[in-house]
Amino acid sequence: MSGRYILGVDLGTSSIKASVLDLKEKNIINDSVPLEVSYPDSFSAEQNPQDWWQGFVGLIHKLAQKLGNLREIQAVGLSGQMLGLVLMDKGGSPVRPCLIWCDQRSHRENEEIKSKLGLERVVRMTANTPLPGYWLPKILWLRKHEPENLKHTSKFLLPKDFLRFKLTGVYATDVSDASGTLLFDVQNRCWSKEILSIFSIDESLLPQAVESTTITGQITQKAALETGLPEGIPVVGGGGDQSSGGIGLGVIRDGIISCVLGTSGVVMAKTDDVKLDFENRGLHSFCYSMPGKWFLMGCTLAAGGSYRWLREALSVIKPDLSFSEMNRLAESVPAGSEGLLFLPYLIGERTPHSDPMARGVFVGLSYRHTTAHIVRSVIEGVAFSQKDSVEILKSFSLTGETLVLSGGAAKSPLWCQILADVIGITTQTTNIEDPASSGAAFIAGVGSRAFGSFEEVCDLFIRRLQSFEPSSETVEGYGEKYIAYKKVYHSLKEVFPLLQI
Repeated sequence: MSGRYILGVDLGTSSIKASVLDLKEKNIINDSVPLEVSYPDSFSAEQNPQDWWQGFVGLIHKLAQKLGNLREIQAVGLSGQMLGLVLMDKGGSPVRPCLIWCDQRSHRENEEIKSKLGLERVVRMTANTPLPGYWLPKILWLRKHEPENLKHTSKFLLPKDFLRFKLTGVYATDVSDASGTLLFDVQNRCWSKEILSIFSIDESLLPQAVESTTITGQITQKAALETGLPEGIPVVGGGGDQSSGGIGLGVIRDGIISCVLGTSGVVMAKTDDVKLDFENRGLHSFCYSMPGKWFLMGCTLAAGGSYRWLREALSVIKPDLSFSEMNRLAESVPAGSEGLLFLPYLIGERTPHSDPMARGVFVGLSYRHTTAHIVRSVIEGVAFSQKDSVEILKSFSLTGETLVLSGGAAKSPLWCQILADVIGITTQTTNIEDPASSGAAFIAGVGSRAFGSFEEVCDLFIRRLQSFEPSSETVEGYGEKYIAYKKVYHSLKEVFPLLQI
């Protein structure tokens, strides 16, 4: 197959991003367009799939201006936010807005699943603890509250696979994304007939699940006319954003843990077999985008989202406050924020508490604390939340020598150093601007046989940039504060439900 470029696209929450591998210059060309999220209430989060498609078309048109000739694109790989539930009607249109990954409205149905089956049985069938973000509790919620919408549904899709359908006319997903539905037998990499039977879900409603490197279809004439992409080029399976992101950051060898800080904060590591967690800690055990491999992942729902929330809150006082200015404020405060703690649970939490009722908290405020202390405490609170996930990985003997950091935080030496000191591990940054879309392109490159292996494409395009070593003195101080951080949640656990509106 000839052509100069391979395109990877990641359908994120706040934007849709592209990474184009230039096979001639051996570099990556990036671009993006913004997306909006609707929060109908304190538990709900939705997006309109048609907005994704319009964003995708706009993104391709922007790329055309950079590349000059889209006909040089030889393959497309897709990545996207995981867990979202798209309902499609018989005509191929969305029935309602997508219930995205951080939607928590099905928390009662989630408890019903655990009560009906027992936690251990669910984990043995699906390798995962029930969480409100997964498909199964969302489907049960829809049965109770929107039965008419389910009646008009002919297919369930994950977010990136809505784009696949628009591009190819094919209803398909990959095993990494399917793992986040609570309908999937992760160990055997197929839909779980047992779960589907228990909850009376027709398997015909589900897309075909394939390995990430599988070619799922080709760009149709209609999609080519709308987007400008070459008709007939292959669209490869791709992966959920965290699986694709792992590939994009080079988590293909042992000893590497990745941390991606976007709206959420995700820590993940590759495994050679399925790991089961029976402690209800909100851990994800998913199929990896490398065939025959799996990964463990912990997720903070509001990591970078907490920092963005703080900037918006402070913008009332300083309208054009930038993240760089906030970082400079935080630098003026000593490690530990002089006793101020922040819990980043603005929309509930997944790892390690699996608690949709949890909410954000500042603890320890005193007269000596300033705006700068508040800013630094939010950074430290996010770092503690990532340490929670790293500690769980350690309990499965997944100890990393290096934490590869990506997202907005990777651009800030302060964030990098705080993460290194809190987690106690060497933290590195790379040249990869967007791991998920780059990973989707890497997967497409392997799937279309432009590259013979993941090692080949990763070694060719990924470069390590800066390293941040943990300071032993600061690590010790943060260790003491981390103990207090963990106690705060448990002290307030019974209070959170009383605060819901």
